[in-house]
Amino acid sequence: MGLLDGKIALVTAAARDQGRAHAVTCAREGADVIVIDLAGQLSTVPYPMGTADELAETVELVEKQGRRALAVEADVRDQAALDRAVSRGIAEFGRIDILIANAGIWTRKPF
Repeated sequence: MGLLDGKIALVTAAARDQGRAHAVTCAREGADVIVIDLAGQLSTVPYPMGTADELAETVELVEKQGRRALAVEADVRDQAALDRAVSRGIAEFGRIDILIANAGIWTRKPF
């Protein structure tokens, strides 16, 4: 029995690193997970960003915990894309109980 049994979590920037860790931990604790990532590189970001293959790997890691996962490629800076991702998650799982807004970008450029 996990802390999140029967819950539905949505995790942004879930293709790897901290976002992946959040998704897998939620699954290990009993939640099904909607994993969202841009799954591409932005020219203004000086480090490698998550990829579609890495997002698929996150899904596999969630499923290895015995939980369901839905991967959505979406840019959280685009409200319409995010709305579509949330709608897909609700259509698949019926609701969303947990939001982990992990997406963020670090650059050396001035604001």
